[in-house]
Amino acid sequence: MSDAGDAPVHVLGLAAAPGRSLGVVRRVSWDIAAPPHRTIQPGDIDVEIERFERARAEAIEGIRVLRERTASTLGEVEAKIFDPQILMLEDPELVEGTRRYVRENFLAADRAFDWRITEIRMQMLDTAHLMMADRLADLMDIRVRVLSHLDGRGADTLGLPAEEAVLLFEDLTPSVAVRLDPARVLGLVIGAGSRTAHSAILARSLGMPTVVGVGSGLSRIPDGATVLMDGDTGRIVVNPGEPEIRAYHEMEERLTEWRSQFWERPPAPVSTADGRSIHLRANLDQPHDVRAAERVGAEGVGLFRTEFLVIGQRVIPSEQEQYDAYRFVLEGVPGQPVTLRTFDIGGDKFPLFLDMPPEENPYLGWRAIRVCLDLPDLFRNQLRAVLRAHADYGRMRILLPFVTSLDEVLRTREILAEVAADVGCGDEDVPLGIMVETPAVVETLDLLAPHIDFVSLGTNDLSQYTLAVDRGNARLAHLADPLHPALVRMYHRIHRAASAGGLDIGVCGDLASNPIGLSVLVGLGYRDFSLAPTSIPEIRELLGTLSATDLAELCEDLEDPERVSTLKPRLGDYLRDTVPFETSRFSR
Repeated sequence: MSDAGDAPVHVLGLAAAPGRSLGVVRRVSWDIAAPPHRTIQPGDIDVEIERFERARAEAIEGIRVLRERTASTLGEVEAKIFDPQILMLEDPELVEGTRRYVRENFLAADRAFDWRITEIRMQMLDTAHLMMADRLADLMDIRVRVLSHLDGRGADTLGLPAEEAVLLFEDLTPSVAVRLDPARVLGLVIGAGSRTAHSAILARSLGMPTVVGVGSGLSRIPDGATVLMDGDTGRIVVNPGEPEIRAYHEMEERLTEWRSQFWERPPAPVSTADGRSIHLRANLDQPHDVRAAERVGAEGVGLFRTEFLVIGQRVIPSEQEQYDAYRFVLEGVPGQPVTLRTFDIGGDKFPLFLDMPPEENPYLGWRAIRVCLDLPDLFRNQLRAVLRAHADYGRMRILLPFVTSLDEVLRTREILAEVAADVGCGDEDVPLGIMVETPAVVETLDLLAPHIDFVSLGTNDLSQYTLAVDRGNARLAHLADPLHPALVRMYHRIHRAASAGGLDIGVCGDLASNPIGLSVLVGLGYRDFSLAPTSIPEIRELLGTLSATDLAELCEDLEDPERVSTLKPRLGDYLRDTVPFETSRFSR
């Protein structure tokens, strides 16, 4: 709680792991200072090289132990995050470079190793490639491990607080993330990173609310301050006021009550106040997320992201490995549909087995369906696993990301037919859909409709491509308004065009987790939403208070300049008058 003289301070980052927390913030430093410059006598060269080799071996063994522990607690997918670190410690460039500095420059082992790490780090930074973010984190992770063994401290250099706290890091590496205790960590605020960083993936698996990409905003969060953080929106309030704290506690009390009544509930549509059925499905980042979807009664999976199979991996996942992952999800939501998005790689998501050169604008470059069509073996491998899972369980749907042209759909249809013939099933049995996330698709949906079965509105990317705002840039967050009049009109046109084409229509973007955004979409006729499992209880409760008829009236005549420009405040007034609980955290 803020003191009378401490005004609330609002800091923006990037949403990385869902959930909200209120608590005291504690800064944590896991780094280790550069070792002092120290030279050795020629007769000590072999001794120093042996010291380095012993520390390297101990570091590798520590990572393997951590990998095994992660596999047993979180799963093999998350455990694979540590494989690149072992490969780095076995890389001749690092190992031989360190030995050379010891032999030729007469440097002590710790100094030689740190110099070589610094050189490799500078080489990575010079590439200016987004895929280097995770590799840099891995590099810094092994640096701390080896240097800690060299100076006799061992691998555990963390000074974590004993009490529950929101932890603040300049950066967070995977090996630090998996050592955090979710029972004591209320949330994570991280200066660097992105939603697809390895540490963010682990934070989601561990269920810790996380905001990343805070950057210089960290300087506005003093150690010991009370913070209210939201991993769904990326918002942080330092020294929150009484109204914000009261709203937080009221919401937590309602969610606790809801869980006690409806936890482990069977999947079923939710009804609005006037009896309209709404379907709430789950977004999954990892197969094990399906357990959370099942607990909250999600009607299947509306977006199963499959990048977890390839990000940071040095080899293409086998067909069987993919099949096992898809089967796990299908078995987790029996009788319910699973919409699988094909590999959305590129942008800020990179597998190490692909040679992806730096691009001026990777988000508009070689990514998603473009990569899959250019690498048919990779694409066929995934489609074979999908069709096998569908043949065994049914209920699979294939969703193509970043489509911009009819040709991409037709080429996919051709490949799908070839794979289906090979597997021995009909490709027409598996519904094929596309993400609506580019203005090109909005304008040509009538041309695409005869060749697809459904569409999924991706409000996140559609917002950034329409408004020319990088949603990964926290500084521009105030411009990334998913309820900009241009976008609201697009949502309307998309629903009309998809309905006219006889397509099933869903929404899988973050807008559906925002009460005003959800109200707009329901008012425009959308009835199928896919959300993070943690958002489903709150949205289920909200929908029960809303009238779809009233919202449709509020969303009429959006071509009228005054009507569309006043839609947000009009809906805000409606929610304040209709909803019997606080929704202000969403409407700023």
